Amino acid sequence: MIKPLKTYYVVAAAISSLFCMASAQATGTREALALEAATVSLVQAVDIGEKKGGGRTVGAEFDIEKDRAIWEIKILGVDGVMEYKVDAQSGQVVKIEDEHVRGKLMNFVTGTNLTDLESVKTTFAQAVAMAEREANGKAVKVEVEHEHDQVQFDVFVRSGDKTEKVKIDAMTGKVLSARRSEMGL
Repeated sequence: MIKPLKTYYVVAAAISSLFCMASAQATGTREALALEAATVSLVQAVDIGEKKGGGRTVGAEFDIEKDRAIWEIKILGVDGVMEYKVDAQSGQVVKIEDEHVRGKLMNFVTGTNLTDLESVKTTFAQAVAMAEREANGKAVKVEVEHEHDQVQFDVFVRSGDKTEKVKIDAMTGKVLSARRSEMGL
């Protein structure tokens, strides 16, 4: 009796995994199509967010909300972190959200501060361009991190159904590493 029950659980787990993978692929395909149709690039959306927010970008990513393709741009300014949602078709800021990250919490949560970001030699746009060349695709997400006493850009570049994470040193502009994954982000 125990053996059939184990078989049941193994089969149920396998079927569940297939449904999850199919759902992830459908979401990935939907996002890939929306990204392909976007007329506003990640770099353009970041520029829009930084002009509105008066700070520096600590994160940016492509998303679909209510059937609208948007870029979510997190801007670190003197008053904390704000998220600007930029329409990927029109370039209009459709929503601004306060991330409620301020003071000492700002450095803890983001791993960096405004002074660090203002002192880097590689611009956000340069890092994205380098990563897109390195991975031969289109940037869909960027995280700015402070690791090993240096600021770096983690740029996620999509090419077909694969996504590659490219790490770039913000001071030197050198590619530190590149790692490919099979499914989405």
